[in-house]
Amino acid sequence: MTAPLHICIAGIGAIGGTLAACLTRGGASVSLIARGETLSRLRTHGLTVTEGETTFTCHPAVAERAPGPMDVLFLAVKSHQLSDLLPAVLPAVGPDTLIVPIINGIPWWMTADDAPPAFRTLAPLLDPTGQLAAHLPARQIAGCVAYAFCAIEVPGQIRSLRPMRLVLGRSAPDTSDTPDAPGPTRDRLTHLAGLLNACGIDAHVTDAIHAEIWTKLATNVATNPLSVITGATLEAMATDPATRAIIRASLDEAIATGAACGISTLKPAETICAMMAAAGPHETSMLQDFRAGRTLETVAIGDALVALARALAVPTPIIDTLLGLVAFQRRSLAGKEQAS
Repeated sequence: MTAPLHICIAGIGAIGGTLAACLTRGGASVSLIARGETLSRLRTHGLTVTEGETTFTCHPAVAERAPGPMDVLFLAVKSHQLSDLLPAVLPAVGPDTLIVPIINGIPWWMTADDAPPAFRTLAPLLDPTGQLAAHLPARQIAGCVAYAFCAIEVPGQIRSLRPMRLVLGRSAPDTSDTPDAPGPTRDRLTHLAGLLNACGIDAHVTDAIHAEIWTKLATNVATNPLSVITGATLEAMATDPATRAIIRASLDEAIATGAACGISTLKPAETICAMMAAAGPHETSMLQDFRAGRTLETVAIGDALVALARALAVPTPIIDTLLGLVAFQRRSLAGKEQAS
């Protein structure tokens, strides 16, 4: 009999919380890492996820630091929060721990020393202190893309519009699957995907994780900044002719940037637009963060993409404008708060 996987989830926001609840409900061995009000509420009230008419509350173990080495470590925080989280998660990282960052944008591990030159130039943006590369071994990292339509109602309480979907893949560009190949083996990822599926999460393993990442990146950069500017849901933006045209133009720029560095998207721009139109009345995570006064995930989603486009001489006028308007919104809001 295969020994059960011991799983640690760091970051109990909308995605991390939904993942934790599904795994706990499915009988997996789960430990959570949380801080502040989230930690306090989880200890007192447990973790509650509502999907449709179904509400589930669970009480997994939770602490400020990982209790020790784990089989799997999910990093479910914003990319700019990773460095601050390191001291809390490092106890979970043993020599065989599978590390699964669930982050938006271009992940720091795509800037490793063996990455193409254009990607290596992004390291100061995505891993400014170098601590992520130093402490999270590249050979243990799995690429991951999450598709989740969920939001935090209050810390520890999450509402999900539909089941979560996770796509896993070997982070190393080397497609060989020998024991000496860089990155986790496909067998390990398949085993993890099997557990996730058994717990109600739609998970599968792909040999094209970089294309998956770029498809999600293109979608995020085309919709997240625009949602902050308009205050609109994905469905509303993708069905209005004016905002749909902006989304389409942004997608074209992001797809062209990926193509210039040898990464394709899995779907054409028009198909991605149609998917957004079918997403329902969901607010992007960036809009949720903006309304809550939290730091926005613009570096990994926007700034890194633009920097890469510059290095590859790919024009991105629409994305540049969207990011500039978001920066203006934030400065304007900060000015109003200081004046009041």
